[in-house]
Amino acid sequence: MSAGERPETVSVPTPAGGDVPRGPVRPEGGRRLRVQAESLFVPATILVLIVALSILTDSFLVRGNLINVLTQMATLAIVAFGVTIVMIGGNFDLSVGSQVALHGSVSAIVMSATDSILIGVIAGLITGALFGLLNGSLVAGLSMNPFIATLGTLVMGRGIALAVTGARPVTGLPESLQGFGLETPGGVPWLVWLMLGCFVVALVVLHVTPFGLRVFATGGNREAARLAGIRVKRVTILTFVLSGLFAAAAGIALTARLRSGHPTVGELLELFAVAAVVLGGSSLYGGRGSVWRTLFGVMLIAIIQNGLNLLNVPAPYQQIAIGAVFIVAASSEFVRTLGRRRAR
Repeated sequence: MSAGERPETVSVPTPAGGDVPRGPVRPEGGRRLRVQAESLFVPATILVLIVALSILTDSFLVRGNLINVLTQMATLAIVAFGVTIVMIGGNFDLSVGSQVALHGSVSAIVMSATDSILIGVIAGLITGALFGLLNGSLVAGLSMNPFIATLGTLVMGRGIALAVTGARPVTGLPESLQGFGLETPGGVPWLVWLMLGCFVVALVVLHVTPFGLRVFATGGNREAARLAGIRVKRVTILTFVLSGLFAAAAGIALTARLRSGHPTVGELLELFAVAAVVLGGSSLYGGRGSVWRTLFGVMLIAIIQNGLNLLNVPAPYQQIAIGAVFIVAASSEFVRTLGRRRAR
């Protein structure tokens, strides 16, 4: 190749040179602006809510109330991180609510029997991994619809939790467990620190490791991922195992906070988790999502709930408002898809 030749595939001419057609640049710029608008929508909504609640009530920005919001959102956030991984991989996990109750109850039973917090935590994490393995095997191994498969295991998990506990709270846990619910390192409860730790783990798994890249590829185009050499079934199973581990962490944290195992906790938690993930911008169809966005989605739900309580809104109307949030979460994916189609 002579010195005067310039291959088109590697040249990056500047706009000042006059040889860049302006037409093809606009769609890419428009797509970038649209993505930025989508990513900023939920944080902007949170900011508007904070300003509005600060005006409507004097107790919202009080430090104690802000700590209360973080504590209340911690369990949902931990569960939602696992659901985010599953949904980016193109699946659903509706069993996480009953998993929180089951794994927390198992952990409480083992702690009570052995008087060891460590053994109880390990037992809860093991049941979480096994439950996730069951979900993944049903979806990937038997090619079952993830909605139906995890709906079935949701009912099964709740039943197992009631059976192993005799439908009663599990008490008699080690006295040293009280520190988890009472101590506040750095002025922040342990549960919030656990949420931040799980956030970092999910962030690394999805956005740093090669496995995270495989999850995005599998959710984006399963057949293309398979042809590229990705073991799609293995990736799918591992996403459910991770979801089970996050649900177990949430269940163990609740057990430690309440200092007892309750087989009835976590009801409707799976719906709140899916709503938070979708509100955050993850696609219902897989291949797109972010742990950061999920955290903002959880925060939005927590602030709405806290604001309704501070404004003394009656419980029936609170349920109506939260149901409306679910509808908005479900319709947001349709709006984003419609916007992308119009842009193309």
